[in-house]
Amino acid sequence: MSRYIIEEVMEGHSVFKDRAKLSIDYIPSKLPHREEEYRLLTHWFRPVLENPRSQSLRVVIRGKIGSGKTVLSRRFGMDVEAYAQEQKTKLLYTYVNCRLEGSFFNVIKFVIRDKLKKMFPGRGYSAEEALHVLMDILDDEDLCLILALDELESIIRREGSDPIYAFTRIQEERDKLAPRLSLISIFREPDCEDLLGSLDKSTLGTLQKNIIRLDGYSTKQLEDILFDRVEEAFYPGSVDHETISLIADIVGARGDARYAIELLERAGVYADTDLSKQVLPEHARKAAAAVYPGVELETLDRLDTHQKLLLLAIARRLKYSKAAYTTTGEVEEFYRLACEEHSKEPRGHTQLWKYLNDLSYDGLILAKISGEGVRGKTTLIGLPGIPAEALEHEIQRVMKAA
Repeated sequence: MSRYIIEEVMEGHSVFKDRAKLSIDYIPSKLPHREEEYRLLTHWFRPVLENPRSQSLRVVIRGKIGSGKTVLSRRFGMDVEAYAQEQKTKLLYTYVNCRLEGSFFNVIKFVIRDKLKKMFPGRGYSAEEALHVLMDILDDEDLCLILALDELESIIRREGSDPIYAFTRIQEERDKLAPRLSLISIFREPDCEDLLGSLDKSTLGTLQKNIIRLDGYSTKQLEDILFDRVEEAFYPGSVDHETISLIADIVGARGDARYAIELLERAGVYADTDLSKQVLPEHARKAAAAVYPGVELETLDRLDTHQKLLLLAIARRLKYSKAAYTTTGEVEEFYRLACEEHSKEPRGHTQLWKYLNDLSYDGLILAKISGEGVRGKTTLIGLPGIPAEALEHEIQRVMKAA
């Protein structure tokens, strides 16, 4: 029976032409609505592109999840290396995800082993010693390197400011030797705010000299991005235009292109499952119900106890009422019940307002001023495409594990 299903699926029609074009690892050749930032990044690095040994540059890219930080830095890196090869200059570009590598030492080890293809032991060196080994290799090979460090806040959280200090001061220690290393530091907002504040003023000033801040995409911008991916990933006519608009509307409040593309892919899978030749709005709704971007364990872990209790109260109130939105007064009632359940003293009204603003900023809730049909002016609270029952379950699981 199972073999029959596999054969049936493999022989059946699919709306996908090249599903890999929807992968998180795919880097498109053009970046809709990030051309200005790409141009700015190129102007900052123009001296290095003209003469790699002329100076060491540092640029910071900041933005929320799905704002295009990673794809911007990686597209730039691919184009930089292609340009350097054309110009026959010894300039390399390396992208490293600091959260995946886990430590400053592992980042340096990755560059030496994977990019420079040099032997390097997995232990026996301090992180700073490893950095000096990297610089010696660059000197010996007469190479220059632009190093993009994504999710750099994860290393600062674990190791403090020492890694950043080492990177920003390495050239000063080399005295009259040629500059070899330039940095692109990529930070996820809002995680990075407090961590950047913990750096000493000198390091922070050097690091943040050149900043590119990426805002979330608008609904219209998300539509443009989705249209581009549809053209690359799906057969012509396979995706209904209303489906693209619906996905953009669902994700619009978050401005998260990564989530929008994930919904598009899932909607395509549902269309294939239904043996439909088109990805319809109903498939997008099914996808939205199956993907909960706001209940990731990592996201909930960052909240303090009372933020979790408040979010739990919102989820329970909406689950109970089955409405799209609830009022702040109703949320406060359920919050007090949640505090009693968990033996916590409820916070005051002013503090709850701050929590609501924080949750809204993180994209975990929707907050808007009431319109017609509601007496007076009050703030209405909803969830951005997250089933209330699923959110309640996730918060309870996280709080039990804490």
